[in-house]
Amino acid sequence: MNEQLRRRYEFGCFAVDPDKRLLYREGELVSLAPKILETLLVLIENRGRVLTKDELLSQVWGDTIVEEGGLTRNISILRKALGERPDDHQFIVTVPARGYQFVAEVHERTDNGRELAVDEPASPVKDFQPKRTLSARHWQVLAGLVALTLGIVVFVLIQSRPADANRPVIKSIAVLPLQNLSGDPAQEYFADGMTEALITNLAQIRALKVISRTSVMSFKGKQKPLPPLPEIARELGVEGVIEGSVQRENGRVKVMIQLIHGRTDRHLWARDYERALTDVLKLQGEMARAIANEIRIQIGPEERARMSSATSVNPAAHQEYLLGRYHFWKVIVDDNKPALDHFKRAVQIDPDYAAAYAGLSMAWQRWAYQGPGTWKEAEPQARAATQKTLELDDRLPEAYVAQGHIQFRFDWDWKGAENAIRRALELDPNNLDAHFNSALLQMALGRLPEALAEIQTAEQLDPLSHQVQVLFGRILFYAGKPDEAILHLQRAIEREPRSATAIWFLSLVYEHVGRYDEALAMYDKHKVLRGNRPDDSPYRALRARVYALMGKRSEAMSILKALKPLEPLKPDFRASAYAALGDNDEAFRLLFQKVEHREETLFSIKTDPQYASLHSDARWQDLLRRMNFQEE
Repeated sequence: MNEQLRRRYEFGCFAVDPDKRLLYREGELVSLAPKILETLLVLIENRGRVLTKDELLSQVWGDTIVEEGGLTRNISILRKALGERPDDHQFIVTVPARGYQFVAEVHERTDNGRELAVDEPASPVKDFQPKRTLSARHWQVLAGLVALTLGIVVFVLIQSRPADANRPVIKSIAVLPLQNLSGDPAQEYFADGMTEALITNLAQIRALKVISRTSVMSFKGKQKPLPPLPEIARELGVEGVIEGSVQRENGRVKVMIQLIHGRTDRHLWARDYERALTDVLKLQGEMARAIANEIRIQIGPEERARMSSATSVNPAAHQEYLLGRYHFWKVIVDDNKPALDHFKRAVQIDPDYAAAYAGLSMAWQRWAYQGPGTWKEAEPQARAATQKTLELDDRLPEAYVAQGHIQFRFDWDWKGAENAIRRALELDPNNLDAHFNSALLQMALGRLPEALAEIQTAEQLDPLSHQVQVLFGRILFYAGKPDEAILHLQRAIEREPRSATAIWFLSLVYEHVGRYDEALAMYDKHKVLRGNRPDDSPYRALRARVYALMGKRSEAMSILKALKPLEPLKPDFRASAYAALGDNDEAFRLLFQKVEHREETLFSIKTDPQYASLHSDARWQDLLRRMNFQEE
């Protein structure tokens, strides 16, 4: 960047960065609304002369129609920010009947300190006195002509007012991870939590596309320098980028955020905040509203009310909640217990903390379907936490996501799940978890076009998420598009090589298309990632199924006969192996047993290609009825 673009203006104890649109007093950032700072810049850059009010209105607001009172308020706020007294205007003077002039001495320097120019203090121009006075009648005629002309101009501007040509349109945004300025690596969870909260608050605005947490967090903690902002914006598919920092100390939190136009790397706005930790939830909503106002996005009354409804929170409970979210989002089996423990402590400290109960419910559910626990162990706690969340805050989207997930994965209450997830999306149209679970539900119901539409929306909200790519691949596989499914699953593994779920579904697709050796190798990788023993019965059943599809019937039967009966609540893959062997009787016997025990892996059986060979059997419809699926 050349020195011309890196200049700054210095006057008194103040400095202005014209490129970033920031004002500093003795090195400390002074918070100013964008139009107020723009007013200051216009005055400084025209400091050798008097600027009329019309000129100021034109240069600051362009073609936007603004009353003169708006300019007067800006000047008043500027004077207060600069510390001027009513009787001593050392920076901005009013020239009666003409306008305003910036009169302080200004030094123009580059960032390396080289001085480009220095201006002596300007002398205020004396009031202009007309040489002769018009008659009263002349004034009346002139006033009438001016009023008529202004009326015509205002009418034309209102009818055909173009958008501010210098103001980029921002309808999509990404919040990059806020920097932790505390100097304590143990406080990273707090910075991550503030980032996630800002994303969540912005995501409630229906007219704004907001990139979800997983994708933006991929830019955190990288050893190599981050790509340029325009490249990040292009990768995430957004027009605006928020970046900033957070510091927590002595019971207070300080946050600085700035808005940048992604394509041009142009700084549009910045603001700093300081609040007590007890008001951190209110602060999160306040920041989201300020950003929305700055990008001029439309906020509905209900959305604005939700962002303004935050109450005070116990700092210790909030800390435990953030730590719970920190572990929950790692999506690794070893982090499931720490996530549970932190959410438990959060609700013990503050029994009225609705968001913590929602987190507790989802953590118990993951404990059941990912491990190391079972649904029998998790069910009472997950249901109680969901119910408590709804009692405390029936307008919290996460409450309905947790409720809907229980209903379709464990209860097979398909209609109830649809209603819950639909309500979550009404409250938060950008909620990634709601779109993700909606895609999963539509897939389970066999509505594959709808499932693809939902997962495409989830991908737009979280373009770098490996979990979204896994579900995208799974839906494509179920929709009979294995080649496309393989591409998405491979993409998921590239993004997260430890993703046991991605490796699992890639194994299934390889098996389906006849790439049996690759399928067996991927099953072995999955087994290692999940820490399973070599003699683990479920995985030996999977190997038997592959042998059956390869035509190795004797090897498959040998494995299956050697398997010991499995615990009722453990995943049992023998039914699919017997289906591959053509033994429908044994396959259905095992499947009805799984239905009786309400094994959670069954929720997607209706569209799972592993069981396609059973669809023509009369017992298939009976099985689906027992799972509350509607008859076809």
